[in-house]
Amino acid sequence: MKLVFLSSSTGWGGLEQNLLRYAEWMQEAGATVTVLTVSHSPLHQKAQAAGLPLESIVRQNRHLPWRAALHLRSRLKEVNADVLWIRDPRDLPLAALAVYGMPCRLVFQQGMQIDRPKKKPWHRWRFAQIDHWVTPLKVLEVEVLKNTPLKPHQISQIPLALDPQWFAPSKKKADSRKEFDIPSDVKLVGLFGRLDPLKGQDVLFAALEIASDWHAFIIGSNTANEAEDWSERLRKDAEQRGISDRIHWHGQMESLQSAYAACDVYAMCSASETFGMVTLEALASGIPVIGTDAGGTPELLGQGAHGTLIPPRSPDALARALKHHNVIPVPSQNDLVQFHKKAAVESWLKLLGGPRRPAS
Repeated sequence: MKLVFLSSSTGWGGLEQNLLRYAEWMQEAGATVTVLTVSHSPLHQKAQAAGLPLESIVRQNRHLPWRAALHLRSRLKEVNADVLWIRDPRDLPLAALAVYGMPCRLVFQQGMQIDRPKKKPWHRWRFAQIDHWVTPLKVLEVEVLKNTPLKPHQISQIPLALDPQWFAPSKKKADSRKEFDIPSDVKLVGLFGRLDPLKGQDVLFAALEIASDWHAFIIGSNTANEAEDWSERLRKDAEQRGISDRIHWHGQMESLQSAYAACDVYAMCSASETFGMVTLEALASGIPVIGTDAGGTPELLGQGAHGTLIPPRSPDALARALKHHNVIPVPSQNDLVQFHKKAAVESWLKLLGGPRRPAS
């Protein structure tokens, strides 16, 4: 099976990280993989470091990218690609033009919500070129069927997954606290990811005014290419609230396993998250999770069976949940089997193992 993974993104977030992860996994599973990325982008650099077969592309115009599509089409023919795999909605117009009439299936691995109707004539044409729209959660499948012209036979549900080491016994809490210079005797809630108004660090800070016996562990950096310095605003907010001495900061990290091990609770404070990988990582690490009752988080938390759900942007509710952190349910390893790498790869191989699309 010959797979071409494409991303024109110049960022380094969940979309790009998971594209790289699945390119590596599918290569390990025996597929012939090629990754097409923008030269000097973080994804290009990470794929190069991972030793994946890599080619550079020019970041195309989003609308009617005819020249880029002809170039991509030629490249797909040269490698006799069975599948073109994309994640970014920005790449759909390019990919749809490139595969039209070709015996190369188009896969879209969903990473963002489709919360507005996409049913204009050009949307209908683009979505018609998709062979497999793969969504990680049932709630997102329902949303896609409502807001796009995709048909049920085009949609499959395969959750995002984690490498096996996430499900291994975690590091001792005392050792992890020592690694990050955090006192061993405090109650610690973590919130990891980019520093951004949508991620809700300010909500956690407001909750800590109420839950005065808790400390917070904040890991992340400002969103790339944003003019506003949210990190500075958050530090000023913590100072004004009188909680600066209870906030423990750390920049963006590649591996967060030790960070989760340091925490007593993880808080997913985003107003709405499609599929929070940090939520899944916390669950796999055995950390109780408090999450907002919006987006894909309720489904990840088993509608409350695997964590505590609170209304979005509610510091009072978050403070109450922290107060009762000892009764937050934590899923067993059996509850998380579908999020293991092995299960995900098997599902993908089954989905993509069918015949190539006939040329028209």
